[in-house]
Amino acid sequence: MAYLAPMELQTQIDEMKQSLNRQKLINIALAGVIVVGVGVAAIQPAGDAEFGTITCKAWKVVDKDGKLRINAATLANGTASVQWLDKDEKIRIGAVTTADGDAGVQWLDKNGKLRIAAATEDGGQASLQWNDKDGKQRIAAVTTADGQAIVGWLDKNGKLRITASTDPNGLAGVRWMDKNGKLRIGAATYADGQASVQWLDKDEKVRIAAVTLPDGTVLLPTRDEK
Repeated sequence: MAYLAPMELQTQIDEMKQSLNRQKLINIALAGVIVVGVGVAAIQPAGDAEFGTITCKAWKVVDKDGKLRINAATLANGTASVQWLDKDEKIRIGAVTTADGDAGVQWLDKNGKLRIAAATEDGGQASLQWNDKDGKQRIAAVTTADGQAIVGWLDKNGKLRITASTDPNGLAGVRWMDKNGKLRIGAATYADGQASVQWLDKDEKVRIAAVTLPDGTVLLPTRDEK
């Protein structure tokens, strides 16, 4: 029977998990840069002035009360960053570029929790993630250098529960996992016109598979007793 094998499904799930882990590493790097400028004593704003070209390694913008609201800097390791702070001087947005070619933007809520992060890597991957109010990753979207695109949904415990993806070879699929991370349902379409749906048991063994082949043949759902 021709249908999407469980191993192919699991391989794409593993790739999604690896992408999420890479995103976490980028977030850690970004977080290390975003703290630049925090804790600076209040600066009294000067009066109006006009300048030509200004060259500096860092600059700060304060509000009418002298509170730091925007901070931009370049670091010795080649990183450049800009942060925007709220009226309580809490960082809410941070943008960075690193010497190795990565670039990212983060949005934090009023409690300092990371809620949205977008990044591009030197290798060609781009990613976007959304976190819940506790700062836990819940949705992630990734495009890879080889043309793959994946979206993943995680539960409150950080388990990957749903993935949707397209591959350069024309495969598109959706997968549903249980609370233990086991693949339970997979649906896919191929570039040659084949389409399939699978249901797996708690041990990830295929139990039912429904398939339509490129020539129009329909293979009715069958139960795997093995």
